[in-house]
Amino acid sequence: MKYILIILLFLPCIVFAQDFSNEDYIFLKRHEYIKISVSKNSFDISKQISEQAEYLTAKKLYFANESLGFDSFTSVEDINAYTFLPSLNKTIKVDYIETKREFDNGIFYSDQESKNFTFPAVTKGAITNLNYKEVIKDPRFLGLFRFGTYVPTKSVKLSIEFPKNVEIGYIDFNTEDISIDFKKETSKKNNIYTWTVNNIKGFQGEEKSEEILYYLPHIILYIKNYELNGKKINVLNDVSDLYKWYVSLVKQIDVKSLDKVYKIADDITKTQSTKHKKAEAIFNWVQDNITYVAFEDGLGGFIPRGAASVCDKRYGDCKDMANLLYEMLNHVGIESYRTWLGTRNRPYTYFEVPTPMVDNHMITTAIIEKDTIFLDATDSFVPFGMPSAFIQTKEALLGINQDTFKVITVPVQDANKSVSNITSAFTLDDNTVKVSEKRTFTGYEKVDFISDYTYKKDDKTEEEFLNTTLALGNNKTNYNNIKIENFDNKTTPLVLSYDLSIDNYAKTVANKTYINLNIDRVLAKSKIDIEGRKYSKKIDNKFKKNYTTTFTVPNGYKVNHIPKGLYFDNPKYGYNITYTLKDNTIIQNKTIYINTLSVKNKDFQTWNDFIKSLTKAYKKSIILEKNL
Repeated sequence: MKYILIILLFLPCIVFAQDFSNEDYIFLKRHEYIKISVSKNSFDISKQISEQAEYLTAKKLYFANESLGFDSFTSVEDINAYTFLPSLNKTIKVDYIETKREFDNGIFYSDQESKNFTFPAVTKGAITNLNYKEVIKDPRFLGLFRFGTYVPTKSVKLSIEFPKNVEIGYIDFNTEDISIDFKKETSKKNNIYTWTVNNIKGFQGEEKSEEILYYLPHIILYIKNYELNGKKINVLNDVSDLYKWYVSLVKQIDVKSLDKVYKIADDITKTQSTKHKKAEAIFNWVQDNITYVAFEDGLGGFIPRGAASVCDKRYGDCKDMANLLYEMLNHVGIESYRTWLGTRNRPYTYFEVPTPMVDNHMITTAIIEKDTIFLDATDSFVPFGMPSAFIQTKEALLGINQDTFKVITVPVQDANKSVSNITSAFTLDDNTVKVSEKRTFTGYEKVDFISDYTYKKDDKTEEEFLNTTLALGNNKTNYNNIKIENFDNKTTPLVLSYDLSIDNYAKTVANKTYINLNIDRVLAKSKIDIEGRKYSKKIDNKFKKNYTTTFTVPNGYKVNHIPKGLYFDNPKYGYNITYTLKDNTIIQNKTIYINTLSVKNKDFQTWNDFIKSLTKAYKKSIILEKNL
């Protein structure tokens, strides 16, 4: 082991010749050494973490602020942090470290804490050094290691030492474009695995892209099993072991006072004649009456709270709401199961990553007359029968019974389930265009509008909210007679109607007047920067927008020109616009559809062709001519 530690200390000196001179801040090294030992059925796991960074300029001195997180499953110890100033050949140690509770607006309660400090005297040329120990208290939480991070790193090394009676599993992600040197070594009692990467670039997130774990090079380590007295004992050998652990947590749920939960379920469903209607009534009740709050408190972040307690307090997190649904639905005779899954933020599957890293969410799955219905009451606005948008495509782990589970995939919802139908009636009064418009929203289109209205409207007037949300016409668009119907009705489309008055929208040159019927230019600013963008474009859900626009030709005018039809036809996205003249009315029919959840790099040009074609179509105007 002494030989290996000497390599860890001196290897960075070998690779420091790489030129990162155009950077402001880099890591010279990021090394992590994991040591596992086991005595009988007890694990002792620790990480020795060593980081060294250099400030090549004075532009990003805020990196001097450091925060080391820990929780009920980990602790941080033996922190040694200091700044070295080469120009002065001087070392200045960190002399104050503050421990504080972490707060997040999205978390009601969390056991997350952090050690916080600032490296002293940081300026251009400074080199900061950080060494500390992290203790892992549960063998299921080895976590992940990032080969790449937000800035370049000259030397990256991960080592794990473990007894020969322990089997380690590992899987790496997004490492195709980096060169990893992997070594296996042995000592008398232990195995040592080491991964080394030199001179790795920085990885920056991009707007509306997949989460960083989809493209950041990283590795997940986990303990598969260990041997004791000639017997193999599984820890996380495969997904069945993960499920067994989840079952052990479910057994700890408080099942007291369930009679009051059952009474509520009976009252909710007493007028419903079918299982579908009963399930819908229960789901709507939980959505409307239980407020979602997030808890992250040790095993309390994994064990659902008792259904009676959640009903009494009227709040709970995802697993609490899932367990409440499970109890209510099964009580009224609806086959349902507690279900674990990862949101679209997690790029993993259960069979490749059989660890708690694979999932971060819990819902309930109901089976009714061969229909599989994913019920996620944390989304207060999603309609019964549709999963929340952020779990589409993800694997779901259904807990059938103590020994049996099933892994199925949450389906992508068809664009025809999330439709906006927009009807608009245009008239012209001098150069002022007046529009009477009605929009009906279904599916995720309705969910998005209600979510924005609920959480983003704040103290804005309805006119101010619509001006920023819809952005119709020009900056002189005025809204009147705004009405919103079926806002709280989950079974019918949301209806939004209003009247618009848009000054200086029609343009008159000589005796010709130009009017553009495309006051809604959705997606017009969605072009992808092909040269600068590295990662895919994420789309929350498939959708379709149908527009029917009529323009009444005013007295004293005749139609000089109507645009030809334009379209872009692609299986994943496209549009179709047509114009017809009937008597003194011009009718525009327009359909825009998005039929994918992600635009991959290879499709960037096709996407841009779509946006370019759509933008061109938006610019087409009708031309009226005054009768002489």
